[in-house]
Amino acid sequence: MARRGNRRAGGAGPLIGVAVLTALISAGVTIVVTDQRGGAVAGLASDISGAVGGVLMTPVRWGESVVSSVGSFFGGAGLNQKLKEENRALLQWRDQAKAMAERLDAYEKLHGVKAEQLPQGLTGRLISESSGPFAKSGIVNLGAKAGVKVNWIVMNQNGLVGRVIAVGSDTSRVLFLADGDSRVPVMGETTRARAIAMGDKTSAPRLAHLNTPTLMRDGERVMTSGDDGIFPRGIAVGQAGVAPDRQWRVRLASSASPIDFVRLVPPSNFPPPLDPVTAPSLAPPPTEGLATAPVQGGVLPLAADAAGVPTAATPEAIRAAQALRGSEIEAARAAAARLAKERDAAREQARLAEAARLAAESRNVPVAGSASGSAAPPSPALQTAPAVAPPAAPPPSGAPKQ
Repeated sequence: MARRGNRRAGGAGPLIGVAVLTALISAGVTIVVTDQRGGAVAGLASDISGAVGGVLMTPVRWGESVVSSVGSFFGGAGLNQKLKEENRALLQWRDQAKAMAERLDAYEKLHGVKAEQLPQGLTGRLISESSGPFAKSGIVNLGAKAGVKVNWIVMNQNGLVGRVIAVGSDTSRVLFLADGDSRVPVMGETTRARAIAMGDKTSAPRLAHLNTPTLMRDGERVMTSGDDGIFPRGIAVGQAGVAPDRQWRVRLASSASPIDFVRLVPPSNFPPPLDPVTAPSLAPPPTEGLATAPVQGGVLPLAADAAGVPTAATPEAIRAAQALRGSEIEAARAAAARLAKERDAAREQARLAEAARLAAESRNVPVAGSASGSAAPPSPALQTAPAVAPPAAPPPSGAPKQ
C-alpha cells in the first residue's frame, strides 16, 4: 500500500517538468521574436553560439588538417616518383633529339639542302570577339605599325592558331582554323599523308582530300605541309582521328589551353620562277610526206617473230590469230626437239667409233669386219697409222740363242 501511494504522489513530477520546459521555450521564442532590431538578446545568443561553435570545431578542423597532411604526404610521394620517371624518359628523348638534329644538320650541309627557318616574329595578345564577318576570328593588338601584314602566321605555345586576313594600324584580324573559310594543307608526321584541314565552325576541322586509300593513322600527329607556299612546313596543327560522324578530323593542338598570347611570323611566300612559260602548241601534226599505205595493227613496228595483227580486230579474229601463233610455236618446239635428238645420236656414234679406233691401236690388229671374215676397209682414221713391221726370220739352228 505504501508503494502505491508513493507512485501516485510522484506521478505529477514529469508533468510539472514538461510544463516548466514549455514555459521556458515559449519565453525564449517570445524574446527572440519581439527583439526585432537585433538587440542585446540576439547579440548575446550569437556570441554564445559562436563561442560554442568555435570550441566544438577546433578538434574537427585539427583532424581535417591531419588527414589532409597525411594524404598529401603519401600522394606527393607517388607524384614525385612519377615525375622522376617522366624526367628520365624526357632526358633520353632529349639526347636522341640532339643526336638526330646534329645528324640532320650534317646531312643538310653535305647535300646542300636549303632548310626552311621559322623566323622569330612578333608577340601579341589575342582579343576574341563575338561579332564580325567571320564566325571564328579574333583581334590581335599588333598592326601595320608593328610590321604585320596579311597572311602572317599566328600560333601559340601549343600549335597553329590561324592566319592574318586583315591589318589595321594598331590591330589585325586573325582567321581561326575552325572557321568555315579556313583551308590549310596538312600532312601526317609519320605517314606523310596529305590532306586539307577545312574548318566547319566546329572545334575539330575536317580532313578533306585525303590520299586514296587513306594513309592517315588514327591518333597520328598532324602538321602543316607547306604545299601552298604560305604556311611554313612543320607547324603542329593537332591530332588526327575519326569522329562519330565517320569523318576524319583533326583535334586542334592550339585549343589545349585558352588562347591568350600569340606569336605572329611572316609567311613563306616562295617567289615564282621568273622565266616565262609558253604553252605547248596544240596544232595537228603535218600530213605531208607521210606514207599513205594502211598500217595493220599498231603504230609501232612488230617484232620479227611476232604474230600478225588481224585487220578486223574482232574477238574471233584475235582468238584465231592466237591459236595459229600457238600451233606455230608448238611446231617449232617439236622441230627443235627432233634436231636435238639427231644431234645426240650422231654424238653417240662418233663416240663409239673413237672407242673402237683406240682399242684397235692398243692391240695393233685391224678392226674386225663382217661375219663372213672378209677384212673391212680401213677407216680414214686408221689409214694415217704407221704400218706394222713383219716378224723377223728365225735364226739358224747352230747359232746361239740370244
